[in-house]
Amino acid sequence: MKVILMQKVERLGEPGQQVEVADGYARNFLLPKQLAVVATPGHVRSLGQLKAQSKNREERVKREASALAERLASVQISLKRLAGEEEAPSPVPAAAPDSPAGEAPALVSRPARLFGSVTTQDISEALAAQGLGVERKQILLAEPIKTLGVHRVPVHLHADVETEVTVTVEREA
Repeated sequence: MKVILMQKVERLGEPGQQVEVADGYARNFLLPKQLAVVATPGHVRSLGQLKAQSKNREERVKREASALAERLASVQISLKRLAGEEEAPSPVPAAAPDSPAGEAPALVSRPARLFGSVTTQDISEALAAQGLGVERKQILLAEPIKTLGVHRVPVHLHADVETEVTVTVEREA
């Protein structure tokens, strides 16, 4: 079945694009969710108008994401969590791979570990408290933060707009 996409569909196409899909996929997913319309002669004639509308919508969304990125770049989030004591320097010295054999390797000290962790949900809620609407799916945290200190967390707002938020995790008193 030929359909014209009304919105971007992952791994299928962009708005205004005419694509061939399976009948069941179109009837059961694309059409009910209004992601596409059937490619009738009337819809094909209005394809130019659809492309212009989607381009304007995409530009507006990108401008809004850029404005939010500027605001997020200056935001600092401070979260308090329970944490264990700071770990002492490691008893086994960490040898640098390029250090000469006669030099003594430096001892490595590790920051205190949290009881629990800071997740994308925590960061999203802290941003919402400051009036910045960022969904947790937009926060790109490879794994939850489990140590005290300052962390730079990337935030993906749009396909072309990405920024970082500074998250400071402090010990709860």
